[in-house]
Amino acid sequence: QQGLISFPFSIRLPSWENSHADAALSERHSRCDASECLCPGGREQAEEEGPWHLLLCCSCAAEGTHRRCSCLTNSTASWECDSCAGLGTGKGQSTRVPLGWGQGPGKACQ
Repeated sequence: QQGLISFPFSIRLPSWENSHADAALSERHSRCDASECLCPGGREQAEEEGPWHLLLCCSCAAEGTHRRCSCLTNSTASWECDSCAGLGTGKGQSTRVPLGWGQGPGKACQ
């Protein structure tokens, strides 16, 4: 008979399966990050369409803006934050919103 070799192993779930951090990763960004949020309901309010629809950055999804807070039209479907647009990896090359106006970061994506 051959000798048995045993390897220690754990039946525990990996730490990321039990972590509260996992819940945070599955949450969608849900606030307006414009330097001056103009929404009467505040940064946390978002509507399905219109000026208070919350757009997330089309590159990173880590920042958001209400359409009106970044001077975007109601037909604008995507937006890119300044962080991504400034890296040279941004998808959009159109309408940039001046930060000096207090209307928030970013530019529209194509």
